[in-house]
Amino acid sequence: MATLPPSDSLSQKTDGELLFLAQHPDLYHADLIAAARRELRRRGISPDPAQPEPLPRENYILPYQEEQEPSFWQRPAPWVALLAVLLVGGILYWQNAQNKASQLVAAQQVEEEPIKLETVETHLIPTFDSLTRTQIAQEMRQLSPTDRSEDTTATRKYKLLATRYWNAENQSAYLFKQLKGTATDVAVARQAPVVIEEWRRLTKALVYNHGLTATFAERMDLMRRAAYLRIETLEEIARHAQNDQVILDPTIINLADSATQMRESLLSREKWNGRLRRAIF
Repeated sequence: MATLPPSDSLSQKTDGELLFLAQHPDLYHADLIAAARRELRRRGISPDPAQPEPLPRENYILPYQEEQEPSFWQRPAPWVALLAVLLVGGILYWQNAQNKASQLVAAQQVEEEPIKLETVETHLIPTFDSLTRTQIAQEMRQLSPTDRSEDTTATRKYKLLATRYWNAENQSAYLFKQLKGTATDVAVARQAPVVIEEWRRLTKALVYNHGLTATFAERMDLMRRAAYLRIETLEEIARHAQNDQVILDPTIINLADSATQMRESLLSREKWNGRLRRAIF
């Protein structure tokens, strides 16, 4: 341990130095420690370390913690609702299965009756594609080689327009043949709007200038007049059917005959050359 030099007086040391000596007896001589303690007491300073003051009473009391609310899935209500939904769904599924089973059993118990096929007369308007191609070929034979080859573009456009004419004309002829002056005429007449739409495919195309040659334009003009005549006739047939009137009255017969003569003049060289188309129409 360190000793205090004789020349060194404890009275010259500060309070802090004396406290350090007194509070560290393991570092210095016991006589030196005792002397430092006497000097501190003489100065009115306790050489012993200060005891910590006791904490206030409130420091010993734990702070109040509010009770936390349980999470959504920790509450009983959601689980009760989920169980109720599952229970109701199970009951409905069971009832549905029972109903299907009952219906299946009932269907198996019922004696099946043989299906009775009833014959119903229909009056659907057929198509006449093959006949139309034949009629256009017959038309072309009535023309001279010069008329057929003068303008190949005009010839192609004429054939396209003539196809629409002959499709509608053949359907009109078929419908008129089905009118026999009997009770079935009404069912046949109700198909007239279908044929009218076929004619309108031609009339809508004829509003444009197709650049036809004079020969083709003359024949197409006859087809245009025949189209409007057929439309008028078919509209009269539809109106008579709607009003429960006799279908084949003299007016309708005359209109139908006029359009038929136009069709024959397109297919007959003699009638075309004899200007029948102008004498009658």
